[in-house]
Amino acid sequence: MPLKATAPTSPIDWDDVRVFGAVARAASLARGARDAGVDRSTASRRIAGLERALGERLFLRTRDGLRLSPAGDRLFEHAERMDTAARGLERSASAGDGDVRGLVRIATTEALAVMLVRRGLLELGTTHPGLELELLGANRVVNLARGEADLALRVTKVEEPSLHVRKVARLPFVVVAGEAYVRRRGHPRTERELAGHDVLLHSGELATLPETRWLASRPGVRVVLRSNSMIALLAAAANGAGIAVIAGQSAERELGLVRLFELPHIPPRPLYLVMHPDGAARAAVRVVADHVAEIVARPFVTSDAARP
Repeated sequence: MPLKATAPTSPIDWDDVRVFGAVARAASLARGARDAGVDRSTASRRIAGLERALGERLFLRTRDGLRLSPAGDRLFEHAERMDTAARGLERSASAGDGDVRGLVRIATTEALAVMLVRRGLLELGTTHPGLELELLGANRVVNLARGEADLALRVTKVEEPSLHVRKVARLPFVVVAGEAYVRRRGHPRTERELAGHDVLLHSGELATLPETRWLASRPGVRVVLRSNSMIALLAAAANGAGIAVIAGQSAERELGLVRLFELPHIPPRPLYLVMHPDGAARAAVRVVADHVAEIVARPFVTSDAARP
């Protein structure tokens, strides 16, 4: 039975709104409760309390899960603004007096996460023992405004005007293989020489990348592995399974990869360092951001061709 719409008769509890926003974003009571840090029954009770206070039904149950009602859709916009403001208050309160300490969360892709660790990200702990780093490596783009991370290293251009964005590197594309593969199968030095070779390709959301489409379309190649995990493809290449195309950040000497040839006709991939203004106000976030920018700006070194 629909609730009778009335003006709120008691103050709205912020926790009710916070839980409502988490459930709305997840479109699932169970997932939303988990994101909000409460159990399912608590989330259900808080949403019911908010509906009673507002006199409006906020969710509709459908075959595909929860869907916002017209009233819920209107409230969600306000809930998002309240959530952003609350997180901004928390970040400002934790900004401190300029000390480089506390938790700083860095979001990026899994391949870039590996590169940051290999190139000395954790060296900051020696200089700043009060600093704690959390590295979030995934292809999903985090929401900095909602506090999902303090800074992000992204390969896609950021259009949000409220964020601080700077381009920190341009990564050329190179064709690589493991040293064992080159010794066993030879060293192709041009596109034409790829015919007859085994290749490793991205799949899933990465299948539309220009480097993936290029390698897949080379005449005469044999696909031996597809994966949506860049780490899995790098491991396969390093183990001698086949040839891959990667951006410059992954072709490192310690991985045992050999640069076969470059792909100048595919534009280099830019890297963007992104921060929310509230995060940039913290000394710890600024120090970590500068260190990340210095890491990715270093020249990328690959091994020479393996000797027969």
